[in-house]
Amino acid sequence: MSNRPTALLVIDVQHGNTADAWHREEFLANVRDLIDRAQAAGTPVIWVQHEAGRFVPGSEAWQIVEQVRPQPGQPVIGKQYLDAFVDTALRERLDALGIGHLVICGAATDACIRATTARAQIEGYDVTLVADAHTSDAGPWPLPLPDGEEVPIGAEQMIAYTNFFVADTEYPGITTAVIPTGQVSF
Repeated sequence: MSNRPTALLVIDVQHGNTADAWHREEFLANVRDLIDRAQAAGTPVIWVQHEAGRFVPGSEAWQIVEQVRPQPGQPVIGKQYLDAFVDTALRERLDALGIGHLVICGAATDACIRATTARAQIEGYDVTLVADAHTSDAGPWPLPLPDGEEVPIGAEQMIAYTNFFVADTEYPGITTAVIPTGQVSF
C-alpha cells in the first residue's frame, strides 16, 4: 500500500447501475465494509455520483444505494462523463485534502471504474483498486452495442480483466495495487 495520504473513492453506487449487478449483495457488503473501516480510521470518503443519461438528478436511477449512502457532510462529486476527473471538482477536492493515494470501489467496472482508475494513474495518484468491490451489470450477455455489435464477455470476465489491466499498468513514481477488501488498510 501507498505511504501517501489516502482517500476512499466510492464511484457511482447508484440504483441505475447496481440493481442487476453481478454478485450485488457481496459487492455492497464489501463497499460498506470499506466505508466503515475508512471512517473508523479517519480516512476521507469521497463519493462520485453519475448525473447524465438515465441518471437524472432526483430520479430513482440516480439515487445512491441505501446500504452505502454518504453521511451528512461527506463530499459528493457529480459527474457527466465516465471519468470522474473530467469537468468536476474531484481533483481540487483531492488536492485540498493533500491526497496522493486513492482506494477505488464502485460501479460500473466496464465504464466509470476503468476510466477513473486509468485517469487517477495518469494524474499521478497511487491507486488501489479493490478487486472484489467493483461490479457491472450481470447481464444477460452478450449486451448489444449501439452499432449492432455485441459485447462478447460478461461481468465476471470484465471484472477479472479490469483487475488484471489495472494491476499490470505502471507509471513512473506511482504504485498500483489490486487487492481484495479484506487486505485493504486505511
